[in-house]
Amino acid sequence: MSSLSIIFTNIRSELARYVYCPLFILGNVGNLLNIIIFSKKSMRISVCSIYFLMVSLANLITINIGYLTRVLPTLGVNDPSRNIDWYCKGRAYLSGYSLTLTRHFLCVIAIDRFLITSRKPSVRQLSSIKLAKRLVPISCIIWSIFYLHTVFGYETNRSGTSCGRRSDFYSTFTTVCTVTIDAIMPIVIMMLFNLLMLKHLNSKRLIRDITSTRIQIQINLNSNNERHLHRIEKQLIRLSFIQIFIYIFFNLPNAIYVVYMLITTNDSKTDDVKAIESFVSSFVSILTFIYCTVSINSKFSNRIFNVFFF
Repeated sequence: MSSLSIIFTNIRSELARYVYCPLFILGNVGNLLNIIIFSKKSMRISVCSIYFLMVSLANLITINIGYLTRVLPTLGVNDPSRNIDWYCKGRAYLSGYSLTLTRHFLCVIAIDRFLITSRKPSVRQLSSIKLAKRLVPISCIIWSIFYLHTVFGYETNRSGTSCGRRSDFYSTFTTVCTVTIDAIMPIVIMMLFNLLMLKHLNSKRLIRDITSTRIQIQINLNSNNERHLHRIEKQLIRLSFIQIFIYIFFNLPNAIYVVYMLITTNDSKTDDVKAIESFVSSFVSILTFIYCTVSINSKFSNRIFNVFFF
């Protein structure tokens, strides 16, 4: 190993010990709190809370399957995915599946916030509990089928030192998926519909329109329930803004690095350059998992949003 490689190995170890492991604990606690909050009966009157609940469940799978198993090897703990083929494939499948579910439902949240803030009653009615209960299982099934490709594309190498994707056409396929499905599409969708939501929010008639429509959709709601629903909707709108900023910060670097590696695949590189690339690759990859650990409960999220944006 070059001196630079040793330095980066030590940095990875320190990051794992003092940053990654604490985030693992906080991520589990934060997402469990989210699940408790969004599972409450008072929250289930909002469509968006169902999608945030799914995001938190997907985050828990990601943290405990994908994130932890990538942190422990940097602390000298044996990684079974390096020599157990089925574990290698299973981890790749569950990690990709759960991460994509998180991205998918964040996009759905942005679309739902756009719908609920529309001035047109016919558009607002598209945001419904009935539709959400249909969309959730359909989305889970579709993505579970899509990620079956990892069963064929990931494998342990013969020396038993790593678990990775095959270096043939499959490598190009996963690169395209990373850039499009993991980065460009979610960011574009979330930014577009959040901007459209902001446009809707400028309407002076927004609160009155939402009130009248919600009364029609939620039959027999009394005045206290209406005020409670408005408060929830405002909190969830703010929370959706927080999510997009955090998402871009933690997911965009990995997509940029993947494009860089694709462009420089055939370039000759020194040992120091390879050491730097190895460290950056590990860091930006784990950033996508760290995103799932920084999800915090809705009340604290709104406090943060109020401090920085209002």
